[in-house]
Amino acid sequence: MSLQKKLKNVYTTWYLMTLRKDLGGDPAKIKKDQNKKIHKLMKRAYEIPFYRAKFEESGTTPDDYHCSEDLVKFPTTTKAELRKWMMQTWQDNPDKQKDWNVLSTSGSSGVPLKILYTQREQAFSDANWARSLMAGGYDALRGKMYSFQTSHKDPNPKGYDSIVQKFGLMRRKVMSEDYCVGDGIADYIRDINEYKPDMLCFRRNCLVRIVAYARQHDMELWKPKYYVPVSEMVDDVTRQMLTEALGPGLIDSYGVTEMGSCMYKYPGDDFFHVCNDMSVVNIYDDNDQLADNGRIILTALYKLDFPIINYEILDLAKSYVKDGIRYVTEIEGRMNDLIKHEDGVESSALMLMRIANHTTGLSQFRFIEETYHDMLIQLAPDPYNTEKSREEIEQHFIHEVEKLFGDEFRIRIEWMDILPPDKTGKQRCFVCNVE
Repeated sequence: MSLQKKLKNVYTTWYLMTLRKDLGGDPAKIKKDQNKKIHKLMKRAYEIPFYRAKFEESGTTPDDYHCSEDLVKFPTTTKAELRKWMMQTWQDNPDKQKDWNVLSTSGSSGVPLKILYTQREQAFSDANWARSLMAGGYDALRGKMYSFQTSHKDPNPKGYDSIVQKFGLMRRKVMSEDYCVGDGIADYIRDINEYKPDMLCFRRNCLVRIVAYARQHDMELWKPKYYVPVSEMVDDVTRQMLTEALGPGLIDSYGVTEMGSCMYKYPGDDFFHVCNDMSVVNIYDDNDQLADNGRIILTALYKLDFPIINYEILDLAKSYVKDGIRYVTEIEGRMNDLIKHEDGVESSALMLMRIANHTTGLSQFRFIEETYHDMLIQLAPDPYNTEKSREEIEQHFIHEVEKLFGDEFRIRIEWMDILPPDKTGKQRCFVCNVE
């Protein structure tokens, strides 16, 4: 393990100590701090060829950027552009790879993307997550968290508690969501009841399944002080269902793998707090101008080695600005779905996500369950990575799906130059058309 990776926990602790303790406060001070970080970020980006080209395209220099409103002058960054730049950066720096973290986005957009983080950047993102939960009332030091396994990490890879956790600090139990379906949900409920977490963190659809199963089978379900449904936004019907079962401690979190969580709605609030000391959340209309309602455009202020500037994430939001600070009131977030089987059992689509997450040569993917026994897999090739042929990629997908479900599905693969969004305007990586 490199020295930088060994120092990550030190960085995280330092950032957690130095970050603002809450997401509110004096608007003038918040804006002043953000403005300073925006100018610093743009000066750094000017040194990077990928972003230098965008400065030249817009006819601007770092001196033109001193506040969030100024960022409208800068071109937006697409996922395809980010993927190409980070892949090239990775390939051009083999001596630095040991010091970097590589995270993979999945799937709500259907476009796999390898994201590079230095240890300092990853530490800041982790510290911001902890700080933001603490701002909502959670005790990150002494509290216990029960959370889900992401699609690019193994649950509890060490197999044992760290020294810090053995002393009862920063305790966290990480569980896979793969078997949070059918009667397997009962095991999760029993485990949650035994662990008695202060914070419960799962994907929204998984939390809904847990709550529904407990109700249907008259099982007691532990009520944590706080719970965070992630990956999918919470609608009013789901909010009521979760609140009735788990209590009033619902914290809405919004973010992307590319830069971490950047907005939070706490119990009792009717808006999302933006983490203005680590991000800029702008809203653009169809003419790429600032607006109250429109497309979310994200900028990470802490990522100075691998900047994320004016990032197009294809989500929509409603907001308002007060005293120079933007407050988001509604988000149309990314969507996931479940694989349905003829016997009534449902499986997590996360299992399919992992197939694409670890496949090179793709720019987009989508699984469509057309019937109980027909699955269409739509693929778009990555023009910047031709390491594997289409035939090899097809065989890999077919083999992995059959490993999961045997001969249950007739698999059809369709190659397209680009996958069109669905009728809602979203890019979904899994669609179930079974009634």
